[in-house]
Formats: sequence, C-alpha cells, structure tokens
Amino acid sequence: MGQTGLLVVAHGADAGWNTGVRDLVKQVRWDNGPVAIAFLMGSEAAADGWNQGIARLLVAGAKQIIVVPLMVSSHGSHYQQVRHYAGESAELPAAFHEHEAPAPIPVPVTVTVTAALDDAAELGEALLERWRALDERDRRRPLVLVAHGPSTDREAALWVRNIGAAAEPLSMASGHPVAVGLLRDDAPPPVRAAAIDSLRQTIERLARQSGDSVSAMPVLISRGGITQVTIPKDLAGLPVRYAPASLTPLPAIARWIERVALAKLAAVQ
Repeated sequence: MGQTGLLVVAHGADAGWNTGVRDLVKQVRWDNGPVAIAFLMGSEAAADGWNQGIARLLVAGAKQIIVVPLMVSSHGSHYQQVRHYAGESAELPAAFHEHEAPAPIPVPVTVTVTAALDDAAELGEALLERWRALDERDRRRPLVLVAHGPSTDREAALWVRNIGAAAEPLSMASGHPVAVGLLRDDAPPPVRAAAIDSLRQTIERLARQSGDSVSAMPVLISRGGITQVTIPKDLAGLPVRYAPASLTPLPAIARWIERVALAKLAAVQ
C-alpha cells in the first residue's frame, strides 16, 4: 500500500491557539508515513490550510491519507467541512458558502476521515487530568463542563450526550454528577442567548443545591478568545470557579489521534 500520510485538521485561530495544536501533534507517534497539520481558519490558514497539508503529504510520498479532525464533536459544520474537502460529502455546509475559502485541490490518492473526539475514552482521561489539577477545594465542588456547541438543536443534544458519556470517569472520581453546558457561539443570537441562559441556570441550581460555588472547565481544543474572554463574560456574576484549561497539549489526546488513525488504517487496508 505504501506510505500512509496523517493529516490532523483543526479549526485554527491565532498563533497562540495554533501552538497548542502543534505542541500536541509533536507527541503523536505515527510510523506509517508523513504527518501534517491543517488549519481551517485563523491566522495560519493561508499558509497551513487543507490544501497545503495535503500537498505536503503527497510530496513526502503518501500513497493514501488519513484525516483526523481534532475537534470535540463530529456533529457540526466544521466536521462536515472536512468530510467535504476529503470527498466523503458532496455538499459543503451552508454556513461556509459565504466564506471565501479556497477550493480543495484534486487528490490522486484515497483520503479517509475519522470521527472527532465525541465520547472517546481519551477525552474522559484528558478531562480527568485537568480536573485533578484543580485546587482541592474546587475538586469538591459540583462541576460544569462548558463546550462550544453547534447551531442546531439536534446536534446540540448529541454534543451533550457524548461529552457527558466521556466524563463518566470524572463524575465517578469527584463523587458528583457532571453537568454539560454549551455556548452555541455560532448559532443565531436568540439560540445562543437561550443556551447561555440555560448554562447560567444550571450553575445557579447546582450552587443552591450544594450551598457552595460551582467549578467550571472548558471542553475546547486550545486556549484562545473563547476560553479567556467569551466564557468568563458569559459566567460573570455567578458563584463559579472557572479554570480556563484546554485539551491541548494533553498526552491523552495525542494517544487518541494515534488510536483512531490506526483503526482507520486497518479498516481501509
């Protein structure tokens, strides 16, 4: 079959956000061929976007390519964007029609896409590691996980279900149920407002029930404007202790990339 290239695709943002992804991918062990990174948006998308990542793998001798979307969920427009670029989906999500993204280059080899993190055990391991790094008093508090979330209600329910399933080990370790809230930052303003209202009500309810503040952690790939600005603003005035850590560059996420890429390689051989 020849060399199998591995392309890790992330949303992309500013240089600091992208550094978290690069530091993660450096930990990935892939002995089957070359490895590249692609950013869909942000400051490095022009120089290190989908087309550039694919081209680098081809130049390095890849005879087939496995794409791992470094995303929290497979249920959203960016995941479908990746599948469209890979030729697995004929339709580009409507949300991207207004963006002037370059068309994907023709690829003379097979390109296959894995699932995103979804309910992966490695996501649970990463969240547990982040929780264990909290102050002891914060670990005794109820916990809310805050994720970006999609635009549609159907997909939002899948995000909540999958993150909740992945967080079961964390819930067992803490002795408390773990709640999941979504920002739905790209949804229409009324939908986003309702999501934030629901998140705030969840925190207030848990605080009343426990008689204590609530701990909150993001479920986001890397640190940037959402972890540092958006979430603190959305949680302002609440009895909450917020820890703005991200999933990168935790080793558990690197191990997940390896696992799903190897599983996909075995499936296509």
